Amino acid sequence: MISLLCYTRAFAEKHSLYRIFFILAVEVRDWTPEYYVSNQSNCQEILKSPDILTKIPLLNNAQLHDIKDKELVRFRGMIQDMYNPEYYFKQYEVKNTNTGESDIRCGMYMDAARCLICSSGVGCFENSLSHPHEEILLYSKNNQNSERQTYVMISIPGLNDWAKEESMNTQAPHTMIHNDSTNKRSLDDNDLEEMDCSEPVTKKEKVSADNDVNTTDAEGSAKVQSVLSEDHILNFPIPIDGGKACIVKLYNGTVLKLNQVIDVIGFISLDPLLSTIQSSDDEMNEAEIQTHNPPTSLVPRLHAVKIIELTKSKIVNAPEIISKAQLIRGDLHIILSQLLFGDTLAADYLICHLLSTVYTRREFVCLGAFPLNITNFPANKFKTFPKEFYNFLRLFVNKSHFLEITLENLNELALIPKKDYECNRLTSGILQLSNNTHLVLDETSLTPGTLTATGRENYKALSDLLMFQKLKYDFQFYTIEYETDIPILIFSDVKSFIPCPMQIVLNVDADTENLYSQVIEAAHQYLKDDNRLVNIRQYIETLKHTGSFNFNGEMAKIIQEDFVKLLNENRNINRDNLHALMVFAKFMTLSYGQTALDMDRWKNIVQLEMERMSRLPQRRR
Repeated sequence: MISLLCYTRAFAEKHSLYRIFFILAVEVRDWTPEYYVSNQSNCQEILKSPDILTKIPLLNNAQLHDIKDKELVRFRGMIQDMYNPEYYFKQYEVKNTNTGESDIRCGMYMDAARCLICSSGVGCFENSLSHPHEEILLYSKNNQNSERQTYVMISIPGLNDWAKEESMNTQAPHTMIHNDSTNKRSLDDNDLEEMDCSEPVTKKEKVSADNDVNTTDAEGSAKVQSVLSEDHILNFPIPIDGGKACIVKLYNGTVLKLNQVIDVIGFISLDPLLSTIQSSDDEMNEAEIQTHNPPTSLVPRLHAVKIIELTKSKIVNAPEIISKAQLIRGDLHIILSQLLFGDTLAADYLICHLLSTVYTRREFVCLGAFPLNITNFPANKFKTFPKEFYNFLRLFVNKSHFLEITLENLNELALIPKKDYECNRLTSGILQLSNNTHLVLDETSLTPGTLTATGRENYKALSDLLMFQKLKYDFQFYTIEYETDIPILIFSDVKSFIPCPMQIVLNVDADTENLYSQVIEAAHQYLKDDNRLVNIRQYIETLKHTGSFNFNGEMAKIIQEDFVKLLNENRNINRDNLHALMVFAKFMTLSYGQTALDMDRWKNIVQLEMERMSRLPQRRR
């Protein structure tokens, strides 16, 4: 009996090894939906390897003409919208009309069954080359209905060039081998019919590759033409150079959130006939049908087999970065202080701003946000200073966006995402950004004037975003509040019109101001040392996501006592400043690579805060 058990176990292990060897023998690029379904558990094990993932073509950097239909690809992006669930045949029965035999096929990881038209007029599978006469038994008891979640995913808004290059460097070179005889069909081939896996479809002419519209109704043509502009289809919140959009379909019940950044590995669907599908739902109007079925040349479909949530960058040498934190901080402090006209105090606060991230939410209190308002720089002499400073900032952080705040922009720009019920989708707004996207506001061109209703809405949105890290999305009949984590830096001549608890009045060094063009050039030269720039980037990413920090009981008591003294001595301090001071203390301590506040550091922090307060106009009591 024992011998038989050993033989059985050995046979099973040997069989399993053979199976894994067979799976590995098939290149991951050559996987098909059918192959994946048949070997799902082993394929999932293989996809756990980071080295394997680099062999999968990255759609962000690829041209669609270099990708085969139903090829396994990877796409990194942000969830911009979520559609209603899509119903499909998880499995369906197919009958050979010549022999009368039937078999069960899987409908997962594909959009539709492609069929040839037989003489009998029924649909036949194109892939059944040896037995072309096949029909789908739409009402077979063996068919299984199911639903898949559908999301709209776009390239990450505000992703800076160096971060894009970093993701490209993880991509192995991909060589496309074209096989026109098996992988492509001519669009002029009239014997082709597309069938949805759940219900019959009527064919309808739609937009061509150059967005021309063919329709017999002149008014409908004008309307659809405007609806189907490329900007409307892609629906980016801000311009994205080389940006892409995908409709992602999920099968495993994973729930994704708006603005979440993820990697999707899945089978791409590039069938041009998908844009010709018309829903049988009588409630869907032309605009909705066209919006939800865009050309695959512009918005391919992606059937997900694996989702990787990207909450933070993985820094392999994080311990080394922390051990060198003071040295790296010194380099960053030198650059920032010189760019800020020699103001070392402002550089200290800006470093804390770069490291800030929300770590606690309690009712109306949001701890971890550290917005800054920098004022009193020579704006008349250096009109482009905010933009020049931003150009350096984008070298340090993964994601950022520069927004010029003018009266015209406030009254006209769409900052808030809004629900479009005609197209049944969420139309993006400029503030629909993923967490840790640094938003830089330039108020130097803001002039007095009257805010329209849109202007007041935009002002309220910016204020709520800064103070509470929340943004209300407009669903016309109601609003939904979404939590955010977007660091905000404001440049203004005087105190910002957006309430900001941390204002830095620059103390401009005359020599630095007179030689500022040389300062800019020197900063560029200083950062040409690749190690220095890489260290700064990794320093910010590592310390931003350092979870552990300790305010021990003794230090908490000292902080409260010192704050009471500050409250009595300085008119600019009120009780609301305590939270900001605690946040400042945490990030100042972390900036030196330390995870616990000690007395010496606290004294230094109080000194810095007193100096900042002394520069502000004194309030009356």
